[in-house]
Amino acid sequence: MRPYDVVLFGATGFTGGLVARQLAARATASGARWAIAGRDRAKLEALRDQLAAEEPAHGDVPIIVARSDAPDTLRRMVEQTRVIATTVGPFDQFGDPLVDACVEAGTDYVDITGEPAFWRRTIDRHHGRASERGILVVPCCGFDSIPHDLGALFTAQHLPGDGALQLDGFVRASGEPSGGTWASAIHAMANLRQTKSEHRSGTKPSGPRDPGPRIHHEAAVDQWVVPFPSVDPLVVRRSARFTPEFGDGFRYHHYLQVASLPKLAKLLAGTAAVVAMAQLRPTRDLLLRWRAQGDGPSDEVRARSKFVVTFVGHRDGKSIRTEVSGRDPGYGLTAVMLAESALTLVHDRDRLPHRGGVLTPAAGLHVPLLDRLQRAGLDFRVV
Repeated sequence: MRPYDVVLFGATGFTGGLVARQLAARATASGARWAIAGRDRAKLEALRDQLAAEEPAHGDVPIIVARSDAPDTLRRMVEQTRVIATTVGPFDQFGDPLVDACVEAGTDYVDITGEPAFWRRTIDRHHGRASERGILVVPCCGFDSIPHDLGALFTAQHLPGDGALQLDGFVRASGEPSGGTWASAIHAMANLRQTKSEHRSGTKPSGPRDPGPRIHHEAAVDQWVVPFPSVDPLVVRRSARFTPEFGDGFRYHHYLQVASLPKLAKLLAGTAAVVAMAQLRPTRDLLLRWRAQGDGPSDEVRARSKFVVTFVGHRDGKSIRTEVSGRDPGYGLTAVMLAESALTLVHDRDRLPHRGGVLTPAAGLHVPLLDRLQRAGLDFRVV
């Protein structure tokens, strides 16, 4: 009998504040007991005052002070709740102690990481014990990687069959990064060599040899597309290991859409320059100073931000095209995704297909999360 159902760690950050507002509405309406947590009590109290100004009942939201560099405070925090939802990144720097504490205390865990090195390390260190103890650890519950992962599941559900599903995902997104997102991206680029190795090891289906993704003009979206070595395709392929809807021999390629060849050349050159700078500590520190932690895009920029992920699937001689879309994917929708992921573990735990393990959103939270996100306004549709 723990006092809270959900504790939000990192509530005073840019994204954390947005998640707190989602929980204030959704957790309270569902009867879930929740609290906010972070390292600075004064900032937590200021956030609670802001929530209370919007709804007086939120003036008594409990506060927990905990720090990533103080394991005892993390242990005390996780022992008080059924689920931890965290926005504290870069996760490759700050994430391990919290996952350790959750697995030790028997507390379910969700986060918004998009960092492949942290994701893989969490699987390697904790999947076996989390499976044995019935603890669900589900990273990547933000824009990385819910639209892509649950979009792949949605597509597989609408193209059933016995044959191998061959699936391509094409991402188009606009917006600006927050300081935390930028820092996470730079640290991910610093580990890009390991990420490339993961992609090479994860592209072979149990069927004919897969030639791998390539730059080409894609008729389905009428744009140039370039292979996108993010955590998303790694997550989708892991989902296929634990989710029968994908079938045997599943193959997934993940692409970023680019409107023209000149823009593609500019994107590749710019990305190569940033990746090169991220490899060395002095230039990496210079990149990290471009946007401060806690800063984020303005409301106007967020209102203009949007995304579409187009999936094209083939199985048993049949084809399908689906889309997942929404606005403000990196922040407003990410807040919705993390809040609904946590509430899925609170309210729908007995409907989930797996009792424990380090799993993906599609494998771990499955149809209950898909249903929640559709009701919350994330658009999944068959084109």
